[in-house]
Amino acid sequence: MSSSTLPSRERQTRQRDALMQALHDSARALSPAELCELGQRAVPTLNLSTVYRQLNAMLEAGEVVRVDLPGQSSRYEAACGHAHGTEDDHHHHHFHCTACGRVFPIHACPGAMDDLAPPGFRVQRHDLTLHGLCADCAPPAPCHDVAPADESCPAAGAAAHACRSHRC
Repeated sequence: MSSSTLPSRERQTRQRDALMQALHDSARALSPAELCELGQRAVPTLNLSTVYRQLNAMLEAGEVVRVDLPGQSSRYEAACGHAHGTEDDHHHHHFHCTACGRVFPIHACPGAMDDLAPPGFRVQRHDLTLHGLCADCAPPAPCHDVAPADESCPAAGAAAHACRSHRC
C-alpha cells in the first residue's frame, strides 16, 4: 500500500466511525443531513456526498438499516443487535413523532399478524409505525395528586400547582 492511499483510507475510516458513533449516540433513525451534522463534530470536513457513500457501504455491510416511512425521506439507524425470535435479527418497529419528525426504534413486536390478514392469506412480514408525540414534544401529563403549591419551589407560580411526584 502506498503512502498516498493511507491518508484516504484513514479518513474514510474516521468518517465511517464518526457516522456509526452518531447513530449509536442518537439511538434513533437519522436523515443523511442529521448524520452529516453530527458526524462533523468528529470530522469537520465531512460532507453530505461522503455521508451517502458511507451509508451505501454500511448498508451493504449490514451495519446500518434504512428506515422508510410513507411520504418521507429515508432515515438510517445502526443495525439492531436485539434478538427478537425471528429469522431477521433487525426486525423491530418505530415511533414517529408528528411534532419534531424524529423516528425512534421500538424493540418490541406484537407478534404474528396472521389473524389480521383476510382468510386464506399468509403474512410473510410486517412493519409497524406508531405516530404521536415523543417525550420531548408531549405536554406534561396532568397531575392527579394535587398538593398545595410549594412557595419555595421555583416551578410554583400564582397559577401553578405542585404534584406530589414533583421535585425541585
